[in-house]
Amino acid sequence: MTASSLFGVEKAIRSAVILGLVGAGGIGVELSTAMSLYRYDLALTIIIVIVAVVVVVETVSSAIRRRIM
Repeated sequence: MTASSLFGVEKAIRSAVILGLVGAGGIGVELSTAMSLYRYDLALTIIIVIVAVVVVVETVSSAIRRRIM
C-alpha cells in the first residue's frame, strides 16, 4: 500500500510537469515561463529539482518494497 501511494505521488509530479508545459497549470508552468523568458539557469534548476524529487520517491519506494518482500 505504501509503495502504491509513493508511486501515485511520483506519477502526480510527472503529470503536473507535463500538464504545466501544455498550459493546464502545475509545476510545468514555472518551467515553461522560465524557458519563455530565456532564464535557462532557472529552467535547469527546476528540471534538476523535478528529477531529484522523482529519484528520491523512487528510491524510497524501492527500499520499502525490498523490506516488505
